[in-house]
Amino acid sequence: MTEILYRIASNDERFNSWAKKKKKNLEGRFLDMFNVGYNESVSAEYYTRATFVCFWEIHTNGSLAKVAPSITQASLMHLVQRLLERDRPEEAQLAHNMTINFVRLLSVLDGEKNEEE
Repeated sequence: MTEILYRIASNDERFNSWAKKKKKNLEGRFLDMFNVGYNESVSAEYYTRATFVCFWEIHTNGSLAKVAPSITQASLMHLVQRLLERDRPEEAQLAHNMTINFVRLLSVLDGEKNEEE
């Protein structure tokens, strides 16, 4: 899956083809949000475009949505490690705080989910 997402985000033709397919499955405010993001991402650098692609894949793919929080947390932890390796303790502490707050925010969502059940 990661290789496919990379190819979509790094190739104009694949990105545009992917966007056309996604648009067909969206309507209302989601289609409006997609169009705004698309217009901002179509000529953007790789990171912005890849973030846009991943957001919409997570939004429309239940399997990917299940692992996305773990991937995000692991990415933040990896960032902390890389910053420490580069002797950047202040930045590492900020990233560490992000990992803590990310888990806290997820627990808020989980709490709301449990209340609904």
